[in-house]
Amino acid sequence: MNIAIPARKIGVVAVLGAAAVISSFFSIVLSIGTSPVMDPRDILVVCAGVLAGPAGGALVGLIAGLVGPDPLSEVTLFMVGGLATGLISRYCMKNRVWIPTAALGLGFGYITAGAVLMITSWYDAVAALAFRSLIMLNVCILVLYIIDSLDPRVFLWERQFEVDDSSG
Repeated sequence: MNIAIPARKIGVVAVLGAAAVISSFFSIVLSIGTSPVMDPRDILVVCAGVLAGPAGGALVGLIAGLVGPDPLSEVTLFMVGGLATGLISRYCMKNRVWIPTAALGLGFGYITAGAVLMITSWYDAVAALAFRSLIMLNVCILVLYIIDSLDPRVFLWERQFEVDDSSG
């Protein structure tokens, strides 16, 4: 059994989780008024979902949401987004579909977080969340596109380990 794959996934989750904590701690966001519009935690969760799979995306999402200013909606947003991104990316890799479409998994997180905000009667936050989703979904797709265009093997590292195992 090759322990390099689980070790690399643990490393990806640890690094991206730490980056989410750091970006939240230092409030690294672009805001319009009081609403955050660009939050690097969205990008980190999407990258975790693509690189470490659904479980890794959900775990980094949990970490990213817990350290945010509104843990109730953000844990929901990031965990569902990371899980869905991981599932979509696995489908994309298996069927050789354009990997950056996996960022649309974050949209499921935004919809679920919006539902949580509606249930808790935080209606003013729903509009800000909707605006943020319009920007961040496109930014995440762009980031994945740039990474994929620079080196498509970045997202296919698990297959590379499988090929190395079968040839060695």
